[in-house]
Amino acid sequence: MDHQANAHGDHHDVHLPDPSIWPLVVGVAALFLGAALIYWSRVDDQTFAGPLLGAAIVSTLIAVFGWAYEDGQMRKKAAMGGHGQAAPTRYTQVVTFALAEGKLEQARKSGIIHDLESSDNQLRDLDGFQDLRIIVSPAATGPSQVLVETTWSDREGLATYEETRQTMLDIIARHTDEVVPGTVQVFDMEVIRDTKDVTFRFGTGAAFTVIAALMLGGFMVGAGLNLFASESTGSGGGGAATPAPVGDPFRVVATDNKFDKKEIVAGPNAEITITLVNRGRAKHNIHFLDKKGGQTLAPGAEGAIIDGGMETKVTFTTPGPGDYYFLCDLHPDQMNGTFKVVEGGPTGSGGAASGGG
Repeated sequence: MDHQANAHGDHHDVHLPDPSIWPLVVGVAALFLGAALIYWSRVDDQTFAGPLLGAAIVSTLIAVFGWAYEDGQMRKKAAMGGHGQAAPTRYTQVVTFALAEGKLEQARKSGIIHDLESSDNQLRDLDGFQDLRIIVSPAATGPSQVLVETTWSDREGLATYEETRQTMLDIIARHTDEVVPGTVQVFDMEVIRDTKDVTFRFGTGAAFTVIAALMLGGFMVGAGLNLFASESTGSGGGGAATPAPVGDPFRVVATDNKFDKKEIVAGPNAEITITLVNRGRAKHNIHFLDKKGGQTLAPGAEGAIIDGGMETKVTFTTPGPGDYYFLCDLHPDQMNGTFKVVEGGPTGSGGAASGGG
């Protein structure tokens, strides 16, 4: 193979940006945001909307700061290169040889090239190792040329590799049937100029680790925000409904997805009015039963299903003393409680607090 040196005139060096993981992180953040918006607008159960939104926010913030920092480092490196500051000295070993005619495909699948590529994992454990490159010049007829280059941060790392580990020459020696005799050449060289940046490696495993950490951290933040919002709403936060009177045992606030009361107490054989306020985004109602899985407790004891931000009233006559049941028909597993009818309990549309959740 003929090699020609690049001629350097008076033109300025051009520094190309290094590969970056941050565009991928921004894409993941956009995916989280889209999923959060879908849950927010289309799904009644908002359990995952908060965590997904939190994951999107955390991913975006980390990507912005990481990308900005990386851009600053690349600009600094470009400026250093423009002022002619020398890069750290590195060392390389170059091994060249010729593959016998018709052996290239075998060498790639299970032969010498396959073994050379597999040695990369072992080399990464060595101090000073930075890079392995294998370059093949296929030939339609005759031998194919192969160049194998290993790069090292210091001469000691290269020397230790040559003395204590299986080298490229050892691998080549095992495949004499594929290598043209007398074509193997080895050069140990010092790198005088190299624009390739090998000081930082961001492998596939590290990329997936960062993304997984962003997902976990975002979901934790989002879950915390979701819990905080639910507690704030359940304790009398904002919304279109009017503020609850203090000590009103017949006012029930629904959020996504729970009632603010697990127990409602009323007097026996009396007409009462329960006010349901929906402070969630999903639809809710309140329905009183004679028992869990039973029948409607009394005429009028099944409330209408209402949208978020609305309220409705349920008026019916209580039965005799006993423990009964109430629930939201749309979310029966999460939104339910005990309706207790006791002597001396409150009646009407509200009164002194006799129990609550």
